Amino acid sequence: MKKIVNFLNAIKPNHPLDWRTFLLISIAIWIASVLAVNNDYVRNDLALLSLLILAIAIGIRTSEPPFIIGEIALSPWITAGLLCLIIHQKTGINRPDFAIKVWPIIAACLIFILEFIRDKFKIQSSPPLVRMGFLIVFLIHINLYCWIEFSLRAEKWLQTVPNILPTPETLQPNSVKMNPVFPFYSFLERNQKSRNC
Repeated sequence: MKKIVNFLNAIKPNHPLDWRTFLLISIAIWIASVLAVNNDYVRNDLALLSLLILAIAIGIRTSEPPFIIGEIALSPWITAGLLCLIIHQKTGINRPDFAIKVWPIIAACLIFILEFIRDKFKIQSSPPLVRMGFLIVFLIHINLYCWIEFSLRAEKWLQTVPNILPTPETLQPNSVKMNPVFPFYSFLERNQKSRNC
């Protein structure tokens, strides 16, 4: 009996917006989705809602210690990863790389939302989009998005054109042959000077 009481005390929320509240709501919705056996659409929608609320619960939990390194909380990146897993489940067949590409953008949006919440929705102070620190973080995430996009496109390009990669023969020093029709410009200059003399 003590174990049950201790477990209930552990999952009891401290306040209405506690992460345990969202965890309990997520579990309740998931149980409702399991019990909705007659309608597959309702079951899938409830399961998706349960996953979204679970992602919110994990996001709130990871914004507290020990998930804070220095002054930086890992919450936006972990929550964005969970949301991208949900996106991949929905778009994985038609667009398998979409969830990987949008991860930095979702993380940057979540950082903006957290900054706005930390300001207690004040409009008077400079908004996060104007602050230099947030602009740097946002541009880093845009850069990450571009690198992910570039690497995925380069991988597809190398699959379609495999002879673009160097082979051991092309890496040999004697493998490069100069075309005698196009000599270097400095060589042409010396020939003209020698003829003029």
